[in-house]
Amino acid sequence: MSSSTNDTLDVAIVGFGPVGASLAALLGQRGRRVAVFDKSDQVYPLPRAFALDHEAMRTFQQIGIAGALAAHMTPYRPTLYQGCDGEPIQHFDMGPSPYLLGWAPSYTFNQPALEAALRHAVAALPSVQVHLGHEVTDVQEDDGGAVLAVRAPQGEVTQVRARYVVACDGGTSPTRKRLGLSLKSLDFDEPWIVVDMHVQESKLAELPATNIQYCDPSRPCTYVVGPGTHRRWEFLLMPDEAEQREMPHDAIWKLLAPWLAPTEARIWRAATYRFHAVVLEQWRKGPVLLAGDSAHQMPPFLAQGMCQGLRDALNLAWKLDGVLQGRVPDSLLDSYGAERGPQVEEVTTTVKRLGKIICERDPERAAQRDHELRTQQDHQVKVQLRQSLLPRISHGLLDTGETPEGTPFPQPIVRLLGANAVDAQMMDDLARPGFLLVLRDAPAAAHLQPWSRALAALGAQVICIGTETGGGAIPPDVLALSEAGGLLARWFEQHGCRAALVRPDHVVYGVAADATDIQALLQRACARLGVAFD
Repeated sequence: MSSSTNDTLDVAIVGFGPVGASLAALLGQRGRRVAVFDKSDQVYPLPRAFALDHEAMRTFQQIGIAGALAAHMTPYRPTLYQGCDGEPIQHFDMGPSPYLLGWAPSYTFNQPALEAALRHAVAALPSVQVHLGHEVTDVQEDDGGAVLAVRAPQGEVTQVRARYVVACDGGTSPTRKRLGLSLKSLDFDEPWIVVDMHVQESKLAELPATNIQYCDPSRPCTYVVGPGTHRRWEFLLMPDEAEQREMPHDAIWKLLAPWLAPTEARIWRAATYRFHAVVLEQWRKGPVLLAGDSAHQMPPFLAQGMCQGLRDALNLAWKLDGVLQGRVPDSLLDSYGAERGPQVEEVTTTVKRLGKIICERDPERAAQRDHELRTQQDHQVKVQLRQSLLPRISHGLLDTGETPEGTPFPQPIVRLLGANAVDAQMMDDLARPGFLLVLRDAPAAAHLQPWSRALAALGAQVICIGTETGGGAIPPDVLALSEAGGLLARWFEQHGCRAALVRPDHVVYGVAADATDIQALLQRACARLGVAFD
């Protein structure tokens, strides 16, 4: 490490947890010169985050580790909310396949295995350097970038220059504190204990087969089915327990007694938390940006904490890459916080609503809650789709701001036109990273010509699903695909469009109805990004 201008990094990442590692991988795949610093010298060996969603899996697919995770995760079970009488008051599930993004909407997983897979992927990227046991002790803005003070394991402090710094250094983020950036409270603060167990296989069949929120005012509790023998219980702590940093094992076994005896399982991890709801007011200060828990924290009732950090990484990676290439102005990075801030707040509002249902301690109000929820469902508890609770991006780099803009673009199972059915793949595996112009029908060459400059300026690839060109062959620079299930055809039909411009983070930028609309859409996108196309 050196302070020489010639050695200036593209991006320095502070923190090598799942968010920092994912960002390093996404930038390294694009050839960016990245260094990651983490004061720990190894992967934390115990589980913390417990759930992934389909957007997270799509990110891991892009990084190339989805296959390695298969043995360490399982689709998320349906979740039943049980009221005071032990009967259901709410029911959440994922719905049937085929799934819109190619992955089941939710999974439980083993975090140490995920982190090991991420680090293995990052190690294979020649432009990324990882410095474990190195603590970033200061970050100062400098002409054209930032200077970091980094303390090595032996105590030596080195100056490191980088164009940009991304702090992924956790909920207590020293970087955030040094920059004087404040977190806005979203008014949720509850003490819980999270207990991860390895259960004997002979006992598993006696435990609930699905996830349960026990909305019991005497002791609200969450039970979640993990992969293999892993099961998680979360218990709301009583006032006399709330200040304990650790709960004695005999007290934990008393909590678990309705389900388990000490001879039937072993405690893998038990940790007390205050479940907070906070979000950054300012996501960027000069060349320094924040991501993951350093930028936001939320209660776990929708299993979105780490997933939101991965959205940060995906949103930020393509924007940093574009700025570092010189293709788009630095001001594009301001759209990161403009997009993520409101989206995180909206997710947190939903999580708080669920938390209010779960955490009610007053028996009379809890009984009233049960009655109201059942009445709203005509006294037949109805399945709600978990994924429908997640909001789209509604601010920032979008064409008009109307749906389906700001939503993840579907990922159908496709094959190259003319290929055998056995060659079917997920669409992202065939598409080139970057902007995509996805067409319902194949374009004629005459249509492509007016779009060519804007497409080149955006670096966009044209993909078509279908063979109808209105005459002539499909142009050779168009990726022609066929889909077996009609997922994308139904999406186009649902939204009344024939084309979608998709951002590099798989988010729909805008849609168009015909060739003229497509040209106008591309031109507006270039203007909005600040790229020249004349």
